[in-house]
Amino acid sequence: MSLQLLLFLVLGNLFFLYFGAYFLLNLAFLGVFLVDFLPRRFQEPHLDTWPSVSVLVPAFNEARVIVHTVQTLLNLPYPRLQVVVVDDGSTDGTTERLLRAFDLEPAEPPEAGTLPTEPVQGTWRLRESDRLWLVAKENGGKADALNAALNVARGDIVVTVDADTLLPPRSLFRLVAPFVRERVAAVGGLLTVANEARWQGNRVVDAPLPRNPVVLFQLIEYLVSYTVGRTALSRWNALLILSGAFSAFDRALLLKIGGFLSPRAHGRRTVCEDMEVVVRLHRYLREHRIRRPIRFLLYPVAWTEVPARWRDVLRQRNRWHRGLGESLWIHRDLLFEPRYGTLGLFATPYYLLFEFLAPVLKVAALVVVAILMAYRLVHTPFALTLLALALTLQGFTTALLTVLVESRYRKASPDNLEALRYRTLGDWLRLVVFSFFLEPVFGTFRLVGQLWGLWDFLRGQTTWYKYARQGVKTEGVTSP
Repeated sequence: MSLQLLLFLVLGNLFFLYFGAYFLLNLAFLGVFLVDFLPRRFQEPHLDTWPSVSVLVPAFNEARVIVHTVQTLLNLPYPRLQVVVVDDGSTDGTTERLLRAFDLEPAEPPEAGTLPTEPVQGTWRLRESDRLWLVAKENGGKADALNAALNVARGDIVVTVDADTLLPPRSLFRLVAPFVRERVAAVGGLLTVANEARWQGNRVVDAPLPRNPVVLFQLIEYLVSYTVGRTALSRWNALLILSGAFSAFDRALLLKIGGFLSPRAHGRRTVCEDMEVVVRLHRYLREHRIRRPIRFLLYPVAWTEVPARWRDVLRQRNRWHRGLGESLWIHRDLLFEPRYGTLGLFATPYYLLFEFLAPVLKVAALVVVAILMAYRLVHTPFALTLLALALTLQGFTTALLTVLVESRYRKASPDNLEALRYRTLGDWLRLVVFSFFLEPVFGTFRLVGQLWGLWDFLRGQTTWYKYARQGVKTEGVTSP
């Protein structure tokens, strides 16, 4: 046997160990998820006193959706609510659209924070009320816009949402309750897909199963892939990612760590500020021995628009993977560092080995196995049978979990009743079939976007790759 073939054989065994460990981890994730998800009866949170909340809405060229988003936020029944919208140098009339839609007047911003940002060009607030603030500033990126919003926010808790995020009436109550009950440092909520859903005021009145296969694959991915892993990592306090489209933070802690990573505030940037700020917050809590967990919650569902075209999914996954790499690189000294406990010994190694490097290792493993089969060092029928069984098991598990999660959410709360995405036998069969092929089809496409993102990370690409949103279908929404 030549040295090259021996090398490939050793690599094959190493890949076998790697994917074996990956399988066992995912099995553990699934076990933790089922233990946490199945027996629990959802109860609406009730507190004697609710902390004040500021919802931060960064916006860049969001004229198409921004008015409806702000209207739904202001119509939320949460008792102590402030909405802060920051127009980050839009060129499509985002600020003008808001000024026409709401009774805003020029105002001096409250001195709530002093984070450095790009110059502010104007500040307005709702006439005779602090419930809505609008800040227009020069373009500095999403993190810079969030820091500008933090400077105006006065709530004990700040909630970050995207300009297209829509919140059902009880979502803020569910997201905020753990700050009082568990004294968490931050919380992330579950997202579901708003595409093709129809809204009336703050409620979904119709959410048919998406006809667009690109959207349907993402609906299943949000329900299963993200939910299972994040639930388990949250239980182990090893979750390093909260979606910026629907997350909440203790404002005082957020200001202590310097807000979101931006060139003005920190001298550097990232295309995924929502991950980096969570890693930095974990780090701060460890270094100051503050026992406050960071959680992912299953029930405070928010709705967000996802890319409806394959090329936009590629761009989105490119940016997400670059952001993952940037966050790990910025905090690379955490890796395998015992004094950071779970953060250093499990969380960062997991995200490096099984998230960031996974696309390269998957492709490399396929190449090595193909070479070994070509030289008959691996029994070809056995290898192909093993691959087919793995894909079948994965597809069956995904389909089962998709139906389980969908049904459970319908029963959990009236807010989620309309979110049920299958109404007929045909819908149910389509959901199961697409769930079964999530990884073989959509997973392969996602892999391409991740490899592209890894390449862009290595060459220092900072392009955001923003895609145009279409907006949601609305009925009967009136300005407050």
